[in-house]
Amino acid sequence: MKKYACRIPSALVMAAVASTSMGSAIEYKDALDIAVAPPEELTEEQRTNRLVLSVADTYTYDDNIYRLPSGTTDLTTLPGIGPNPSRHDSIESVTGGLDGTWLTGARQSVDLSLRVDDNRYFRDKDLDNVSTNDRVAWNWSLGSALSGMLGADYSRLLGGFVNVQVYSRDVVNRADYFGSVRYQVGPRWGIFGGLLGTTYSVSSPQATFNNSTSKGGEIGADFTTELNRIGVDYRYNDSRAPNSALLNGVVFDPDFREERARILFSHVLSEKTIFDASAGYLKREYPSAAIGSFSGEVWRAALQWQPTPKTQLLVGAWQQLAADLTSQTDYFVDKGVSLTPQWTPSEKLTFSATVAHDTQNYVGSNPVGPIPIDFLAQARHDTVTSETASLVYTPIKAIALTFSAAYVKRDSNIAAFQYNDFQGSVNVAYRFFRYGAIQ
Repeated sequence: MKKYACRIPSALVMAAVASTSMGSAIEYKDALDIAVAPPEELTEEQRTNRLVLSVADTYTYDDNIYRLPSGTTDLTTLPGIGPNPSRHDSIESVTGGLDGTWLTGARQSVDLSLRVDDNRYFRDKDLDNVSTNDRVAWNWSLGSALSGMLGADYSRLLGGFVNVQVYSRDVVNRADYFGSVRYQVGPRWGIFGGLLGTTYSVSSPQATFNNSTSKGGEIGADFTTELNRIGVDYRYNDSRAPNSALLNGVVFDPDFREERARILFSHVLSEKTIFDASAGYLKREYPSAAIGSFSGEVWRAALQWQPTPKTQLLVGAWQQLAADLTSQTDYFVDKGVSLTPQWTPSEKLTFSATVAHDTQNYVGSNPVGPIPIDFLAQARHDTVTSETASLVYTPIKAIALTFSAAYVKRDSNIAAFQYNDFQGSVNVAYRFFRYGAIQ
């Protein structure tokens, strides 16, 4: 069988990881999902020490920084907002990055990825921040049957203003600590398991009820061939919040317990088409009756088709449980569809676009906010549509220029959460040092 040629655009993978409030045809995988996945089979030529150092500069224009309804004109009245606020702004981000792999033995390696961004706003200077996205992992093996991963992820970023009550800078910090083990019963069958610990915190004093620590575990089994996989997994998560929240005069702790069981399926239909899906049942319970619990189906399906060597199409649909970065207790059921075409006319040029539509039915309860308390008694429903387009130009292997634009429209049965937003950006990235990188 020929090696499958269709690939997922890297820009889409980054978008899926970065966003928790909108779905994607590409399934977001947390640290434990990555750790328990079947290890990638590499040839001896591909197994090499590698180190890449890079720098980048990004200019972004955003016409609705605070994600406000069009009728909100006097920004100075918004709680917590900085001096001389501006609805639209430009941001410059200077980035430094490191990506490396060190072989430590037969089928063993240490992976290290570091990225730091200095983000500066032209008008809303109080939003200036330094973000980072880092990862270290040890890939280990014992003979040909036992393997696993041990490592940690850390991220720091500006939470944004999609679903907030106070308009001051709110920096989100998240750290994941994970370990996994996989036992190959035979050449095709595998049994896997892992543990994940997470700490999550926000810097805004008004949103500390979103801070949490969680512990979870996952077990499962799968049957894999060179290009296909079918499996099952079960995950349990216990989340504890150190700070209480206040709703309608009632103080409560937003702790929860969550269970998820799924079937995993990936199948290559032809050399040009691949189908990837997962489906299961998720149950989240809050001991306090002040915030709603959830139980129901969660699923995701993606069809990737490459009709010609230069074109491909990704179609996806999903139903998942999600939350905005700065409002984890106000979670929702997200149902969506997306369509992503891509055209690569040459090795130096790649065009891609995405059209997505989400419906978000809120289950949790917003503990505080400037909106009248009567609104909190009714179920909140949002509809989000988005269109994005990007062009990547690589004049030489060490340099990449990316031009992108995005438009988002959110409708809601609560007017305070409606907004339109346009963003445009230009990025230039330079990998100034490359050792052992696969060209």
